[in-house]
Amino acid sequence: MSLSDELSPISSDELSRYLKHRKNPRAVSRLSLKLGRFPSTFLRDGFLRAYASLSMPAYARDLFDEMPHPNVTVASLKELLARRVVHGYDGQLPLASHLGTVIAGCSRARDLRSGQQTHCAAVKLGVERDRFVSSTLIAMYGKCGKLNESFSTFLQTPQKDTVICTSIITSLATSRGDQTREAALTVFRDMMGDRIWPVDRTFVSLIKLFDAPERLGQGKQVHGCVLKLGVQVDDQLGSALISMYGRCGSVGEAVRLSARVNMDAVSWTSLLVAYTQNGYDLRAIDLFRSMIGSNVVVDRFMVASAIGACSGMEKLRLGEEIHGYSLRQGFLADVSVCNALITLYGRCNLIEKAERLFKMLRVKDMISWTALLTCYGQNGCGEEAIVLFREMLRRGIGPAKYCISGAIRASSTIASLAAGEQLHCRAMKTGNGDDLSVHNSLIAMYAKCGCVELARRVFELMNCRDVVSWNAMITGFSQHGREGEALELFDKMSKEGIRPDDYTFVGVLVSCSRLGLVAHGCSYFGAMSAEHGLEPKMEHYACMVDLFGRAGKLQDAMELINAMPFEPDQLVWEALLASCKIHGNVDLVKSVAQRIMEMRPEDPSPYIALSTMYASTSMWERKAFVQTMMKDARVRKDPGKSWIESQQVSDHSHHSVYSLQMVGI
Repeated sequence: MSLSDELSPISSDELSRYLKHRKNPRAVSRLSLKLGRFPSTFLRDGFLRAYASLSMPAYARDLFDEMPHPNVTVASLKELLARRVVHGYDGQLPLASHLGTVIAGCSRARDLRSGQQTHCAAVKLGVERDRFVSSTLIAMYGKCGKLNESFSTFLQTPQKDTVICTSIITSLATSRGDQTREAALTVFRDMMGDRIWPVDRTFVSLIKLFDAPERLGQGKQVHGCVLKLGVQVDDQLGSALISMYGRCGSVGEAVRLSARVNMDAVSWTSLLVAYTQNGYDLRAIDLFRSMIGSNVVVDRFMVASAIGACSGMEKLRLGEEIHGYSLRQGFLADVSVCNALITLYGRCNLIEKAERLFKMLRVKDMISWTALLTCYGQNGCGEEAIVLFREMLRRGIGPAKYCISGAIRASSTIASLAAGEQLHCRAMKTGNGDDLSVHNSLIAMYAKCGCVELARRVFELMNCRDVVSWNAMITGFSQHGREGEALELFDKMSKEGIRPDDYTFVGVLVSCSRLGLVAHGCSYFGAMSAEHGLEPKMEHYACMVDLFGRAGKLQDAMELINAMPFEPDQLVWEALLASCKIHGNVDLVKSVAQRIMEMRPEDPSPYIALSTMYASTSMWERKAFVQTMMKDARVRKDPGKSWIESQQVSDHSHHSVYSLQMVGI
């Protein structure tokens, strides 16, 4: 069979594959011309590689010259440079643009090695300072995480323009460090001073630097600069601004901006995320419902954000409805949607569902592993979390900082100081020891293990602290009888301009309750909404009930419960029940216990409280009646248990002993 007969019905892709197995590319070239397959850029590139690899530079040079807009890949360029096909060209061909295109491809693929090789080729050919080459090099090094090389290339570029400055700002914006943030702002100020005017893409990258409430002022200044320069706020810039206001805690500004820009799918998702980031989960769900009912095309990111809102409210039924919607719309194949569902079921104590979703994922990313780790940690399954972490190590999956921090939090649920210390060492060895999330987890772990001074040492050594850092330390002090230090730390936090959140005030109110500082507690409770814009939640009311109850102000506690804007849950009534037991108020104990029995018939605590109260007042008949009630309701108290971690123990008889040998360093 002739070559022509063999290839007569062939497509361009098939012809390209066939080319790889022929020793005479000229014959294939003539046939491709005959078949009309030659215009393909991809096919031309294949011929370039074939000519160069078979030492046919003349044919390669002719083909290279004939290409009106060469789109040379890294592989072709390496072959051509090796055969000196394009070296020393006479200047008619804009070689710098080809190198820049190759570097841009390396950037998209995050192929650092090929990018560095192409950089060397640019140096050899003397075009490394070309503006297009420089801008693509800056972007390539930035995307590959080499910020020093990216900034060095920027400094070595003699003629800086908008593209160059935008490239370095984009690279620096990928890092969350204070130094890189300040460097990016300095570049922006310098380009404004040199009258190099930024464009919309510049602002999209710059706005990413403002990611916390304390940076809201800077974000507003940049937004003002956008308006002053008359830069058009298109879909991309509008979405970036909405996201910025959400990250900085200014949801009102995000909503007002959404009414003034053309909202696309990304913008709607940005607004959804802004709601969930700031605790407005119900608004996020309402927005998602309205989007489904309108002509907005719902994508996987919107679905994942809506599931995240359900997680924030622990609304299981609503989350399951969105799970069903995702199944019908085909979104369950997406890893981000599954990750959000794993987080939801973890928050709602449905570990088996979370595990099934995790196993169902064909491709698991780092967020998937972290979500399940967090799920185990939230539900007190510390051993399972450590086993999962070891499985990651066994598979050679380098644990990211969030996985390490999740494993550290999980070790704190079983109060395993040894495992926590080993994970601390692993974090240091893997270069994650200075990460903010790892530090926060270490503070919480050491505090829960009773090592408050170690927690304090980690806190004081931190270069950068967020509200989670302060919360962990305040909670650690309040849990270990150092409530005064917790309140002092809160005052210091306020002086440093850190905006407290819901969890901050839980630690503060608990400290006031245990110290008997009723006036201070009432002041902090009132300041939540008056000064910080935080609406008190159920746990804050429970803290206040405990505050009044411990001080013997049971009537004030009841008045607060009656004035609550929502129905009190078991947490509130249990706080009051404990106070009634302390102060011997039999009638109130009976009333509160009855409420808890109605809410949770299987809970033994109200029966135990009533029985203990009647025994302390010698009401033996009533005590016997309560015990009979408990028996009839088939409610029983599980025996208490405690354990300690002992060193130098040689007994390996426990069935879980090997899974308890948690982290091998």
